[in-house]
Amino acid sequence: EKATGVEIELDETNDIRISSFDSTRREIARVALEKLIKDGRIQPVKIEQIVAQTRADIDKILLLEGRKICQEVGVFNLPIELVKEVGKYKYRFSYGQNLAKHTIEATKIAVSIAYQLRADINTVRLGCLLHDIGKVVSDQEGTHIDLGIELLRQYKIPEKVITCVAEHHQDNFTSPESVIVYI
Repeated sequence: EKATGVEIELDETNDIRISSFDSTRREIARVALEKLIKDGRIQPVKIEQIVAQTRADIDKILLLEGRKICQEVGVFNLPIELVKEVGKYKYRFSYGQNLAKHTIEATKIAVSIAYQLRADINTVRLGCLLHDIGKVVSDQEGTHIDLGIELLRQYKIPEKVITCVAEHHQDNFTSPESVIVYI
């Protein structure tokens, strides 16, 4: 629990439940716990070693998954750290749907609409890819929209894209691209 920042519960049927609002921490804890149980040496030093190794492994997976998602929707040249944030979509579910799958589907649909309406395709593509990025920010308080906007500004994402992210749950829009991302 201390090493991963999650809560581990053992219920009356001896099932282990890992609890945390941070889906990446849950995955690190799950994988590390499986490794520890398989190894059999559950001691403080071994726990720290396995958690550190698992964290590094998951970090590589986040980058790989982020690159896969970006490539799937045709987005390239994002900062590496932002690609890792996109990779966190793999472990995040919203309304029962995996965030990676949702984002890929939404982006493909939005790009098709943008082509048909002759809207700015690159703004729509990036806006859709990043519209829910705030859902994977777990170390701060706020709505996923506000957290997403703040994160995107840190990476100097174009303001037109940030506006699409900001407006994707509204009914007042400042551009056709925002309407398409909303749809």
